[in-house]
Amino acid sequence: TSAVTRGAMAAFLVRSLELPGTKVDYFKDDGDSMFEREINILAAAGIVKGCNPPGNDRFCPDSPTTRGAMAAMLSRALDLDPASGSRFVDDNGHVFEGDIEAIAAAGITKGCNPPSNTKFCPNRVVTREQLASLLVRAFDY
Repeated sequence: TSAVTRGAMAAFLVRSLELPGTKVDYFKDDGDSMFEREINILAAAGIVKGCNPPGNDRFCPDSPTTRGAMAAMLSRALDLDPASGSRFVDDNGHVFEGDIEAIAAAGITKGCNPPSNTKFCPNRVVTREQLASLLVRAFDY
């Protein structure tokens, strides 16, 4: 039930995607992170962006990953087209709404309030157990 940090999220995705390495250092705040390699690999692939728009020169590797940011990373990793619709009542107008709807349309997420699953809870932190089930659905393990 522990929160997934942005750095750990990067590691999970790199392992799932088997992406090639890079020598480019994209962020100025990940030098002490054990996930620096994975963070830079995802940045090179266009899957992650910084945590300080519009500059995006910091990644904030120790910050928890929100469900909305996780949706954006999964959507980019799987090259899903942003989806429209209103499957969830709490993502309307959210910066990651298209990504949230895309992973829902792909069957990766069902929501955060079972059994009705009318909410996504985009600002809530992703737990390791939630991420495990999302990755199983996303990568068909």
